Amino acid sequence: MRRTTMKPRADWRPGLRKYPYGVRAMSAGAGWREDVCYEFTASQIDLIESVADELHTMIGGAVRHVVDNKLFGALGIRGEAVRMLEASWSDYWSAGRRNERAGGLAGRLTLSYDGRDTVKLLGCNYDTTEGLFAASLIQRNWREAMAADANQFNGLHEALVERWEELAAGQPGRGHVHLTCATPDPVREGELVYLAATAAEAGIGTRLLPLQTVGWDGRRFLDDEGQAISWLAKLYPWDGLSEDVFLQRLRSGGMSVLSPLWCWLWSNHGLLAVLSHLYPRHPNLCRAALDGAALGPCDAVTARSLFGLDAAPQRIVEQGVMVADDGEGVTSHGTVWLETPHGFREDDTRAVLHAWVVGDKCLGMAVREAAAPWVGPESAMVPHLFRG
Repeated sequence: MRRTTMKPRADWRPGLRKYPYGVRAMSAGAGWREDVCYEFTASQIDLIESVADELHTMIGGAVRHVVDNKLFGALGIRGEAVRMLEASWSDYWSAGRRNERAGGLAGRLTLSYDGRDTVKLLGCNYDTTEGLFAASLIQRNWREAMAADANQFNGLHEALVERWEELAAGQPGRGHVHLTCATPDPVREGELVYLAATAAEAGIGTRLLPLQTVGWDGRRFLDDEGQAISWLAKLYPWDGLSEDVFLQRLRSGGMSVLSPLWCWLWSNHGLLAVLSHLYPRHPNLCRAALDGAALGPCDAVTARSLFGLDAAPQRIVEQGVMVADDGEGVTSHGTVWLETPHGFREDDTRAVLHAWVVGDKCLGMAVREAAAPWVGPESAMVPHLFRG
């Protein structure tokens, strides 16, 4: 893998105008940068794809282990959320078989990659899908304009349309979907515009609405025009919706949610410790534990809150020196300790990969980089390509 400095376009936005929704979705590209590019070989792309597919399967096994052994409390999940999560999971996984129509739209694995042959899982998010528009269409548009002779690991747009079709086929109430996030939030609102466009391509009716306008009439959830909501796609984390009152209404209100409640478990950072326990010494996992003392000595350690998805509070210690500290939020919902791997570094820049799983297969990726110990959700997304 090579990081190459490039001359960016004067403005990447006009190229998106060819899409009917491009202008309305542009705000979702706020973190896009194209003054650098990461170039991979075809064999490196094959490695990343195969590792992501294997990790996705392992994550499913870890979730089954948590549900079967009722380990919810260790992951900070309690009360009505446990009962609803188990019911949601039983819709998806029953008698050893998956019901893909009770599944989610997409998931994202955050991977540490040293640029050669070592790939390690840093986190997973099957709950919210921020970053899809940039990874899918902004990145594709960049390749078409700036590197038309190269390839890119990016089949995301077509996969999303096919996934919507699969989720809706033969399912009552899924001819129309409401899409929501808390507003004002230009980035997530732009993402919703793109998700709505992919759903519309699949023949599904769509309506966007602010999360705070979702109502309840005592029997059903209603949109801001008083119409019943039968299917809701959200860009808002389950840990912010896990109050017992909302979940009790969800149980009786006849509304299905994309991604389903079990996706909260698939996105809990404590799952890294479960994976480490189930697959010790696996080459694509970091050592992790829910007890810092159980982790043992490490050159670099990350302590991360179980909740918070990509923005989870965390502390990073390298060679005994604190290099990042988000404060007391690390322990507010429980903590996982992770042996921090040696990922890609060049000068002051660090980079991670986002491998996107749509349905049950890794079908694209993006690169994020930052001049900081932690490459988080505010870090820049930059393009990639491969040759061969």
